[in-house]
Amino acid sequence: MRKIALAVLGLVVLVVGGRFIYGMFSHPDDGTLIKQSLSEAVQASKDGRAGSVIDLLAANFTVNGDRPESQQIVDIVKKSHPDVDIANTDPVITGDTAQITSDVSVKLDTLGISRTLSFKDAQFVFKKEAATEWFVIPTIKWRLSAIRVSAADVSGLSYP
Repeated sequence: MRKIALAVLGLVVLVVGGRFIYGMFSHPDDGTLIKQSLSEAVQASKDGRAGSVIDLLAANFTVNGDRPESQQIVDIVKKSHPDVDIANTDPVITGDTAQITSDVSVKLDTLGISRTLSFKDAQFVFKKEAATEWFVIPTIKWRLSAIRVSAADVSGLSYP
């Protein structure tokens, strides 16, 4: 019995150690990491998985300078399953920050009413943050810290 426990423990150490070494030597470039995070968040939003969307957001996330409550974001994602289409996902990276400027279309379905919102030249600002995988493996994550859209695009908008 003890040999089996040692074999299992050895296998766990091998897997975790292998993942750590793999992560150290095969780290994707920042542009790829940002695109992957954004793509995962867009799909999670469409699927109504609010937790995956919240994971992308920095702690001080703002929209046009205002800090929405996490619960507001969760409610919108769960109730509306927003389908977000970002025309250009190529980030411009400067040190520990990155920005994507793109036209964006958001399709919402709320209480059986579908509508599409369009935003011209929306700006997505990302910041690089230290994080961990599997609770112990150090990694870097790009998190969305701000979204800026034109005042003209948001005038008169309300969420039912």
